[in-house]
Amino acid sequence: MARDDLVFIAGAGPVGLAAAVELTRRGVPVRIVDAGSGPTPAEQSRALGILPTTLRIFEASGLTQDLLAAGTTITGAQIAIGGKPALSLDLAKARTPYPFILSLPQGKTERLMIAWLKARAIAVEWNVAVTGIGDTRRPTVRLSTGEEVAVRAVLGCDGSHSKVREELGVPWVGESYPGVFALADVIFSEPIDPHRAKISLGVDSQGSHALLPMNDRSARLIGFHDAPERLVEAVGGIESVTWQSTFRVAFRRAERMSRGWVFLAGDAAHVHSPVGGRGMNLGIWDAAAFAQLFSERRETEYESQRLPAVKAVLDQTLEGTTTLGAPPVYASIALRYLMPTATLLPTVSRRVAERVLALDLPQPEWL
Repeated sequence: MARDDLVFIAGAGPVGLAAAVELTRRGVPVRIVDAGSGPTPAEQSRALGILPTTLRIFEASGLTQDLLAAGTTITGAQIAIGGKPALSLDLAKARTPYPFILSLPQGKTERLMIAWLKARAIAVEWNVAVTGIGDTRRPTVRLSTGEEVAVRAVLGCDGSHSKVREELGVPWVGESYPGVFALADVIFSEPIDPHRAKISLGVDSQGSHALLPMNDRSARLIGFHDAPERLVEAVGGIESVTWQSTFRVAFRRAERMSRGWVFLAGDAAHVHSPVGGRGMNLGIWDAAAFAQLFSERRETEYESQRLPAVKAVLDQTLEGTTTLGAPPVYASIALRYLMPTATLLPTVSRRVAERVLALDLPQPEWL
């Protein structure tokens, strides 16, 4: 029998879990499944940075305090060019209660949301995949268990290879990026400043990379290197590597984010490089926007609200990725000679901080 108010969530990564939290706190019943066997391993950073808008969204559920207690605040960054210091960036000028990036491994973020849901008698159904949806105007979700569930709406948060998007027949639009990223979670032999990120822009044949602290001994490294080993060598002072990976990126989005009563969020709707730390956050903003609109019976506005925001983030991220991958001469000159003076001006330093923290993007209407 159909539930006239039930939202079925496919995918229990950060985006699907955020949707479940936001819908639940607004009184909307949910069911959430995931094809995997459990959350991201707690020791893997994956999506690491939580931005101020995300923290403001989670205030209403009480999750913000849990996240802050578990994470590390990154309040600024040191930028070097060709190994030489060029600019110190301070985020304190941003107009937000949270003028920092909260560094917290994705596995821990997921577990805090899972615990919040469990306390409200909502459990993720692991090892359960969506195999079909049927009529998007009156969805009936078919599951790998053989069960069929008639629901009011479906929210696809099931990643870049989304079965929900496939069922909708919605194509990707965008382009691939001609580069390889290397990632590594590392432990240093000596303490590091846990509140300052480090960005190194390469010159000539050197690759660019960034260091994002997780605490005073560990950090996430990300760089334009064809192997994690080369990334680790470029940084130095590393005692051990706890996780590493390489991947290619694309800048793509779904041609549309809804059809009938079926909606897309997170990587099911958009993918891009990790530069700027927008990926998980953008997906959580999708989820929160859907929850608000659905609870107010305004779900038809979802696509028109989210697509412009998605396009803006993809444009910003492509620009940032291109700059870091092959820094143009003018960027090096600006960072080395112009920005240190310009950021002495309060207005400039505020704008730079707010751009880094994604506060220049449209903010949720209910905050």
